[in-house]
Amino acid sequence: MNRKILIMVLLILFSSSVYAGDDRSGKISLEGIFAGTLTMLNAGKGNLAITYDGVMGLKALDGTTFGDRATWHCVGGLTALGGKFDNEHGICKWQFPDGDTAFSTYEGGGALGKQVNGKWRFIGGTGKYENISGEGVFFRQSVRGAKDGTAQAYNKSTGTYSLN
Repeated sequence: MNRKILIMVLLILFSSSVYAGDDRSGKISLEGIFAGTLTMLNAGKGNLAITYDGVMGLKALDGTTFGDRATWHCVGGLTALGGKFDNEHGICKWQFPDGDTAFSTYEGGGALGKQVNGKWRFIGGTGKYENISGEGVFFRQSVRGAKDGTAQAYNKSTGTYSLN
């Protein structure tokens, strides 16, 4: 009888660990609203240089959990000619609820006021994210800012991560 109970307990524990998933790697699907300040030099006719510094709160989507309720602080810039650009780049700090951080870099392109598409990748972190790796894609759509001088945009990022 004791042997049967022991076997059942082991089966339950084994089954639970199989279905629990591996939180050391997985998929990322996140959305958030960016709000930040812009510095801009406008040369007219869609020719301008922009730098920005802002923050965003994140929500995990599509059954994923990585990055849920984390925040981003991103600093970046671009130069548009004739309203188009292919040189946006910057770095983001991911602040997780547990206090650990990850850092990513990104690059993208598009047209002013239109959807921007790009790629991102992790470049390091602190705590359990110190050796994080992974990459993905993003899209961003500017939205009308609620406050003068504040830039706002809807962002969605997907990809993968691995905690080495």
